[in-house]
Amino acid sequence: MKASTTLCIAALLALAACDHHDAEAPPAPEPAASDNSAFLEGGQRAEAAASEAGVASAPAPHADRGPPPQVPPIVRDGLRYAQGDNERDPGLPQSSGMLVVSDDFSGKRLWTLAVYPEDARRAPDGRWVLFRSMAFDPDGRLRVVNEDDQAFVVDVRRRTSTPAGSK
Repeated sequence: MKASTTLCIAALLALAACDHHDAEAPPAPEPAASDNSAFLEGGQRAEAAASEAGVASAPAPHADRGPPPQVPPIVRDGLRYAQGDNERDPGLPQSSGMLVVSDDFSGKRLWTLAVYPEDARRAPDGRWVLFRSMAFDPDGRLRVVNEDDQAFVVDVRRRTSTPAGSK
């Protein structure tokens, strides 16, 4: 047998021997959804972030409304555009109506924008007005429609938001 084959077999046997679980070892803690741990240092996605994995991080449904809409993030030109969530993205100035833009490769937050002001009459009881849809138009502007059927156009270059009228 060649030396390289012998080394390969030895390495495989060593890996197989290490592949047992110690019953007394404590389980590894699960990463918090807010610490960008869904990204490895090399920039590869380890697993879906909490919002993408179906973990409910939005407010609980109320009797007067169904579950909150699920608006997936949009990745464009290496940037990830997502609806902000204080549980997932701590430090946001308001609980709803926030756009969080991050580097899709590293997961680092680049900037945030209040797409529309939070309605103080709703926020105390947990009924925030969330995004219902988000899409880029042909001119490269991000169009956001919220649960109240209000549409907003976000100029991602200028980082501004303007009402687009009712839909």
